[in-house]
Amino acid sequence: MKKYLIITVIILLAVIGAMWQQAEYANARWEKAEANVKAYSMSLSKDREKNIALQLTVDQLGYFKDSIIQELDNTRRQLKVKNKNLKALQSVSSSFSKPDTIILKDTLFKEVSLDIDTVLGDKWYNVRLELKYPSMIAVKPYFKSEKHIIVSSKKETVNPPKKFFLFRWFQRKHIVLHINVVEKNPYVDNESSRYVEIIK
Repeated sequence: MKKYLIITVIILLAVIGAMWQQAEYANARWEKAEANVKAYSMSLSKDREKNIALQLTVDQLGYFKDSIIQELDNTRRQLKVKNKNLKALQSVSSSFSKPDTIILKDTLFKEVSLDIDTVLGDKWYNVRLELKYPSMIAVKPYFKSEKHIIVSSKKETVNPPKKFFLFRWFQRKHIVLHINVVEKNPYVDNESSRYVEIIK
């Protein structure tokens, strides 16, 4: 009788332990889903200064229907970053415009009916040009920048790698973060960037 009681207690403890583990797993997934809901609601708000990071697995990147996330995943694939090395993805889109108007005292245009309003350019850069009688010239250039930032890790040798591959196997290694900044605007050059990892 005592033997059956011990077996019953062990089975009950195993079942309770499994249920506890399932509850912890479900709670962790719920917290991640709540964080993602907050991140999406923040991205839809008017406040462009603040962001909350989405928390996704590499598998979720493949079937996510968000166009920005699909573009980031395509950029990652073009850079040939392996799934196991991927740490973070980021997209930064910005634009700027600076209108200028010149009005002269002298008459520049002799046609009284002159009223030209045209836009020249493409998706990344365009300029709106206005010419009006008698002497008004207005320009409004517009620039768009879109950066994809891919953060990945890679194991590298601490010292320069040995030429013979067997010796490289036994060299001391450490993990290095690689930051790839891909500017989509063909008219923009990345001049400098610096990234700092905070170690705790």
